[in-house]
Amino acid sequence: MKTIGILGGMGPEATLLLYELVIKHTIAASDQEHIPTLIYSNTQIPDRTAAILHQGKDPLPYLVKSAKILKRGGADLIGIPCNTAHYYIERLNKEVAVDIVNMVDLTYDKIIKGPSKKKFMIFATEGTIETGIYNFSRKKESIEVISPGPKDQKVLRDMIYGQIKAGKRPVDLVPYQALLYRVEEEGIQGIILGCTELSYLHSMFKFPNNIEFINSLDLLAQELVKRAKEEEVG
Repeated sequence: MKTIGILGGMGPEATLLLYELVIKHTIAASDQEHIPTLIYSNTQIPDRTAAILHQGKDPLPYLVKSAKILKRGGADLIGIPCNTAHYYIERLNKEVAVDIVNMVDLTYDKIIKGPSKKKFMIFATEGTIETGIYNFSRKKESIEVISPGPKDQKVLRDMIYGQIKAGKRPVDLVPYQALLYRVEEEGIQGIILGCTELSYLHSMFKFPNNIEFINSLDLLAQELVKRAKEEEVG
């Protein structure tokens, strides 16, 4: 059995959720059948969106250092519970010789196995959207991925930074629920949860919309379990 490394801290709740999902998807009848897991929650990694959009401090050296710590600790493969950080994944792979599982690629694979034509919206930080890592329309013509307008992106920004990352509890769901209904009325058939804070939000609440939610973090957990145990996940 391989050892999983979780390169976290971006943010802490998403880091915790990824480990919970790894446990959830592991078929185990005893402690010993669960997967050895190392978690490094490096909360000092600079904000990825600030770096991409506003010439903020470069997070790559921090990502490299964190991945090396996990590798030295015995991690055979690494999952990063931060979508925006995947903008740096190719450079990170060049710096650290370890299997880093790419949840953006997993999300694409999930979508192309679905209906031949589908209209998706990406819910993510401005940094993730700006990178274009979820612009699957370029890869497959039958996939249409659109970004929210400025008003709706503000709702997402407030949910991600103003509430979840800021530790605001209880979470004010009203603006987010209104956004979901607007999106549904526009004919969007699927939403890519391209921010792990939103994955965390959806783990806490059930939203009664007729929209398919593609949860990138859950896909990452399933793949980590599969590669670690080399078997089907639960």
